[in-house]
Amino acid sequence: MSKTTIEALNWAFLYLKPYEKMGIDDSGAKLLLANMMHWDNTQLVLHYRQNLSPQIWQQFQVNVKRYAKGEPVQYITGQATFYGSQLFVDRRVLIPRFETEELVEWVLKDNDQMVRDVLDLGTGSGAIAIALKKQRQAWQITGSDISQAALEVAKLNVNQQKVDIHLEQSDLFENLGDKRFDVIVCNPPYIAESEKNVMDQSVLTYEPNQALFAKNDGLAIYEKLSQKAEKYLKVGGRLYCEFGYHQKADLSQLFGQKYQVVFKKDVTDHDRMMRAIVNSEGKS
Repeated sequence: MSKTTIEALNWAFLYLKPYEKMGIDDSGAKLLLANMMHWDNTQLVLHYRQNLSPQIWQQFQVNVKRYAKGEPVQYITGQATFYGSQLFVDRRVLIPRFETEELVEWVLKDNDQMVRDVLDLGTGSGAIAIALKKQRQAWQITGSDISQAALEVAKLNVNQQKVDIHLEQSDLFENLGDKRFDVIVCNPPYIAESEKNVMDQSVLTYEPNQALFAKNDGLAIYEKLSQKAEKYLKVGGRLYCEFGYHQKADLSQLFGQKYQVVFKKDVTDHDRMMRAIVNSEGKS
């Protein structure tokens, strides 16, 4: 027997109630069904009285039970929204976060439509590269990642979104030759291993550790960037990074001598983004 959309959601809300203390809530059930039906939130409400097919109703029940065990909705449905694009995601890549859209906004605000060479370093699903390319079609964008598995996901998204982005397997700059860029964007692994005990269990269980954790208290990638980025930036080129809310002082120390550094707060008033421009006297 099938259900209407609202009946299916009410069943899910009741089923999930015992799991509330684990962070499993009604919003996840709504996102789950919306993703399955390829609806946005408004369309979900408009279809409250629509009968779901028996197949959808059965699959929704299976998916809700997976969600109750902590599996992220985005992995269950293979969908994540980032900067207006519906992207494919699975456990080979991190789920794009809403707060990273603020980093994209900063890059776009700083840099106009003129032709630019841009590198998305550690591209993962390709979310940042795709968002930038859709807004700046003249930019020549490269997305690189150490993980070949992640690049397979990025390639799928690039093809689905019909954007022209070059993808390259590389451990940071290792395989990028001597090319220099006007803009480098990097949202690297920046979580310290010691922070595992305060993290969401579903993130630890399902998302790729390689894309989450870095050595040296989460600073290992930034240490390498501070040493190498200047060699891959054009004169006046800019490096943009996302970082952990407690890492500003360390990044100031790492980048302060060679670069002009500006930090930016996110919507929650935490310092979470950095722009670094090479000092002219420090340019090699």
